Amino acid sequence: MRIFSTILLLIASVFIYTAIAKEQPCTDDGCPEFNNLTVEKISYVEKETEIEDFPNTLPVINTETKSQFVYSLNKCIDKIYENTPTEYHIPKELIIAQAAIETGWGKSRFANEGNNLFGIRTYNKDEEWLLPITWDQDKWIGWGVKVYETRCDSVKDYIRIINEVFAYEAFREARSKGADVYQLADTLTKYASKKNYTDIIKSVIKNNIRGVYDL
Repeated sequence: MRIFSTILLLIASVFIYTAIAKEQPCTDDGCPEFNNLTVEKISYVEKETEIEDFPNTLPVINTETKSQFVYSLNKCIDKIYENTPTEYHIPKELIIAQAAIETGWGKSRFANEGNNLFGIRTYNKDEEWLLPITWDQDKWIGWGVKVYETRCDSVKDYIRIINEVFAYEAFREARSKGADVYQLADTLTKYASKKNYTDIIKSVIKNNIRGVYDL
C-alpha cells in the first residue's frame, strides 16, 4: 500500500511540474527550445535601415514589474521612432510581445545581465556575449547571446534586424501591403525554432497587451 501511494505521489508530482512548465515562458537558461535552436548565421540586405544613434538619451527599460517593463519599453520605442522613417516602423504590440516572450516579461538573465530583450546573437567572438547558465561560459561555440550597453539598444538593434535580415523579407513585404499586427506576426516563422512561436506572439498580443496597456 505504501509503495502504491508513493507511485501515485510521483505521478502527481510529474503532472504538476509539467503543467507549471507549460505556463512558464521560454526565456533562456535551461530552456529546451533555446538549447535546440539551430545555429545559423543571418544574412543582411544591402540597404541599411536609417536609424540614427541616440548617445546617452535612450530611455531606461525597467524590468521590476510587468507594467513597468511594458510602459518603459513603450517609451524606448517612441524615442527610437522619433528619428526612424515611418516605413521602418514595427508595431509596438509586436515588439513588446516578442520581448515578453523572449525574456519572461523582462525577468530573464539575458535581459538583466546582458540587456538583451530578444535573444539576439553575435557571431563575433570579440564582442561581449553570454551563454545559458548551464553551459561553459568561457567556451566559444561560434556564437553567443549579444550583450548590449542598454536594453533600449537591443530594441534598436531588433528593429534594424527585422528591417535588414533576409529571413524577414516576408515581414517587410507584408508591411508594405498594409498587413495588420497579427498578419505580420505570422511572417516571423524563422525567428525561433518553436513551431507555434507565431501563435504565441499573437496570443500574447491579444490576451496580454491589446486592451490591457495604453500604448
